Amino acid sequence: MRDAIKKNRTFFLGYVICLAIGLVIPGVVTSTFAMNTIVLSLIWSIMGIGWNFIGGYAGQISNGHALYYAIGAYTVAICADSFDLSPWLSMWLGMAISALIAFLLGKPLLRLGGAYFLIATMAVAECARVIFLNMPALGGATGVMFLDKVHSPWYSLQFPDKSTFFYLLLVIVALLVLLAKYLDKSKFGYYLRAIKANEVSAQSAGINTPKYKMLAYILSAMIVSLAGSLYAPFVTYVDPYTLLPLDKSTMICLVAVMGGIGTVAGPILGAFVMTFISEYARAIFSSYSGLNMLVYGIIVIFIVLYIPNGLISVFSKAKLGQRLKKALARSKGGVR
Repeated sequence: MRDAIKKNRTFFLGYVICLAIGLVIPGVVTSTFAMNTIVLSLIWSIMGIGWNFIGGYAGQISNGHALYYAIGAYTVAICADSFDLSPWLSMWLGMAISALIAFLLGKPLLRLGGAYFLIATMAVAECARVIFLNMPALGGATGVMFLDKVHSPWYSLQFPDKSTFFYLLLVIVALLVLLAKYLDKSKFGYYLRAIKANEVSAQSAGINTPKYKMLAYILSAMIVSLAGSLYAPFVTYVDPYTLLPLDKSTMICLVAVMGGIGTVAGPILGAFVMTFISEYARAIFSSYSGLNMLVYGIIVIFIVLYIPNGLISVFSKAKLGQRLKKALARSKGGVR
């Protein structure tokens, strides 16, 4: 354990600093809107971490992960509404269902590559949206409302104070970051990178590429499902229009891409930046229909074009070192 900390001193230092900042956020942030945005950012962070395993490490760009997000949310909502079951239990059921569906869908889908895999996953998510819209058992187009006023907040995860929910999400995100860091440096992570670099070469080197792609896809689906399971009690209402639009899967993908795919911290950074841009643009330009999406889109295009390796690359050691050298050179030139 000590050796691992020594080898990754910079990571663990940043990890502790971020946790310390997170612990004081509820005491500093007084705006309800800002607090809701931070909570949503943490939920998007979980989705970004999940998608990153299949898209960032394995290089299989999925545009259909909204399906697993919806499965997690609907499982919690239906179990709470119909069976009075706590999300602490139903979230595991949602993750199990997501793992099973990912296994069944992954068999044929993961044989495809590149744009074909992307289009196929998008088609699956769109089919799921139509099914959810037309299935009365799932609430149909009206969705499911499950506001709980009987049980304790810790049973229903419906806290009147959003700061409690924030701390819960902070702990979950912190644990997922440690999991991602462990897998990043494990044999599993190296195999996925090899598959992403060149699947044929990886297979010729003895890596069972279908097996590891399937494991990455299942793990990815389960974590995204967990995000949906936590989102449901936060809003106490789920419907297909919110959970399964075409842009939802694209947003899940963009969170990791903008932050830095194939990195541990990238999806979290991307989630916070994207959520804050999206929510505040919507609030500021609420009087002008569609203008918030235009502003949001321009900012996203700018980041993708001028920071192709993701926002996390701005904080890399090499970039910071170059900037320090340039700053020192300028200061010396000024002194002369």
